Parts: sequence; C-alpha cells; structure tokens
Amino acid sequence: MRTKILKAFIRFYAWFVPFTLIASAVSYGAVSDLNEDKINSIKAVVGDEIITQGDVVKRAAVAIREAQERYKEKEFLEKVDEILKETLDELINRKVLIHEAQKLFGTDEMQMKEVEKDLDSFMKGAVKNVGSLSKYYEIAEAQGINPLEKKNELKEDIMIDKIMKENVYNRIKVQPKLLRRYYIENIDEFRQKKEVSLRQIMIKFSAHDHDKEKTLSLAQQIVKRLEKGEDFSTLAKQYSDGPKAEEGGLLSFEEVNEMRKDLRDAVYQLKDNERSGILTSPVGYHIFKMELIKPEKVQEFEEVQEDIYKKNLS
Repeated sequence: MRTKILKAFIRFYAWFVPFTLIASAVSYGAVSDLNEDKINSIKAVVGDEIITQGDVVKRAAVAIREAQERYKEKEFLEKVDEILKETLDELINRKVLIHEAQKLFGTDEMQMKEVEKDLDSFMKGAVKNVGSLSKYYEIAEAQGINPLEKKNELKEDIMIDKIMKENVYNRIKVQPKLLRRYYIENIDEFRQKKEVSLRQIMIKFSAHDHDKEKTLSLAQQIVKRLEKGEDFSTLAKQYSDGPKAEEGGLLSFEEVNEMRKDLRDAVYQLKDNERSGILTSPVGYHIFKMELIKPEKVQEFEEVQEDIYKKNLS
C-alpha cells in the first residue's frame, strides 16, 4: 500500500507545473475553455464544493504538455479538449469519493487513527528519503507546492484507497460518474408526479322530494358560502348526499374514474385547489374541488444517489 501511496504523492507534485504551459496552450486560440476569462468559471458542483476551470487546467497540465510535444496544432487542440473533459470527470469522481470517505470514516475513531498512522508513516519515509524535514519543505517550495495542502490531499487519497480496497458497504464498485449518468439518462424515474385529491358535495333530488328547484336553491346557497371562504369539507359533511360525505366528500381515484364521463371530464379540467360550479346529473347537483397534495418534483441527484448505488449493485 505504501508504494501505491508514494506513486499517488508523486502524481500530486506533477500536477503543479508552471502556468506558462497554460499560456502556451491559450496562444493557439482554439481551446475556449483555456481562455483567461473562463479560468475561474465553475465547471461542476459536488455537494458544497465547486470545481473551477482553473482546477481542471491545473490538474491536466502535465497531460497537456505531453500532448503539445506529441501532436501538431489541430490534433493538439482536439486532444486538449479531450484531456479537459476526462480530467473534469476525474475531479468529479474524486470529490464524490472524498465525500463518501468522510461520511464513512469521519465518525469512526478507529478508522481515522489508521488513516493518520498510514499518513504519518508515509511522511516520515518521504522526509527520510530527502534527508531532513527542512530539505523536504525546500524541495516542495521549489516546485510551487504547499506541503500542508499536499499532506491533506494525501490523507484523502489514503481514505479513498481504504474504501476502494475494503469495499465498505459494498457500494463503491460503481463509479460516481456512472451514477450521475444513470440519473441523467433515467431522469423520469426520479420525477415525482403531482398528487391530488377530489372532494364532492352532492345534493340529490331524491333527498329533497325530487324538487329540482329546491335542490338547486340549496346548491346555490352552498356555493355562496364557499365563495365567502367556508371550508369545503365541513360543508360536505353537513350537506352532501353523496359517498364519503362523513369524510368531507373525499373521493378515491377509483371512485373518480367510476363517475359519469361528463362529470369526469369536467373534473379533469380543474386546476390545483380550484372549485367547479354547479354541475348537473340525472341524480342531482354536484360541486367539486380539486386539492393539491404534492406538486410535481424532480428529486435532486444527492437525494437519490444512495438508491442508485443499491440499484446498480443488486
């Protein structure tokens, strides 16, 4: 494991090459994402952390330099675009894995002690290799590296290595970018449909001596009371002759579908929290109210990534 960590730490040093390389790449003028105006633009947000174009370019600097040495102008520019896209994916993966590692190890004192032990062991080895702590810092500063920042990144790498190696909760087999891709490609799966309920006040002719004028008059009085702000379900309990009157006239989905087509069509025209006028059927008069329970919503990736993990590992 120490060899693996050492290689990772060497890679960290390589990332921080001078920005003259960036300037050289910009001079070609065709790689818009290396434009100075865009260097601080946000390329991705992972949790509460952002990844800027500068982060991507810095991480990709060595690969860009190698591409510049190997390819001619047109091929080089195409290669730079490819490198930047791959590097952004890599940075997103890293952020997600770090978040996962912090969540899994952050409250586990024993695990964190092991991480600190591995980190301390490596740092002692690195200092020994160069001769002294002062020499270690001198080399780091000469390469434009902040030793404390690199130490923190190394700690993160050790944590990532542990969850990858031990496969904590058997979830990290799925690459984070594949989870996000699944989310984007199956967005309808995470779209929560709007939920509504329908209430009814039914005034039957038969309950009022089949006197249609009397029945209509009562229905009109009820509408006036509703217009003044009285509660629909309270009036349904008091006056409705229809099903579920004792429940405020609340109808189930099945009961709505069993209604006469003309009534059903009128009901489906109602908007959220909208009330119908007085509708007529062979049995009496009807007043309906559509009530919104939950609006339509697309769940955020952070809300469902655990479910995607399980789905892809089942």
